[in-house]
This record gives sequence, C-alpha cells and structure tokens, in this order.
Amino acid sequence: MMNTDMFVAVEATEERYRALTHQPTGIPFDESGRSRWPADAFTFRLRNEGSIRILDGAADKPAVATTSPAPKTKEG
Repeated sequence: MMNTDMFVAVEATEERYRALTHQPTGIPFDESGRSRWPADAFTFRLRNEGSIRILDGAADKPAVATTSPAPKTKEG
C-alpha cells in the first residue's frame, strides 16, 4: 500500500528523464523538470538509480513498501 500522506519534491537529473511519470499515479514533471511525488519505493528506486534527485529533507528516508504481505493459507 502506498503512503499517500508523504510527498517529496523531486527533480529529473537529466533532460531525458523528464518524460518519466510516477508509477502508478502518473504524476509528470513540470516544464522545469520538477514535481512532487509520493515518498514510496518507486521514487526511492529512481533516486538510487540516479534518474531523479530528491530536493527536500526526505532524501535519506527508506523506501516505503508498496505491496501487501501474502495472505495466509490453510497450510500456514
């Protein structure tokens, strides 16, 4: 489940990355290459890959899990 309470300011590190949109929300970058994206695993993965930089104080926060645990089965 995505943490929708926390958004971070992000910026594309290169012109070619401005075409990216946040997934699954589809939030694009503005004309200056900046946006506000949820502080989730997708955002932090792109930061770790160097495609974006986080502009505000959330740069060192860990990624938030975006999936739910598997449901329990009868076997355990």
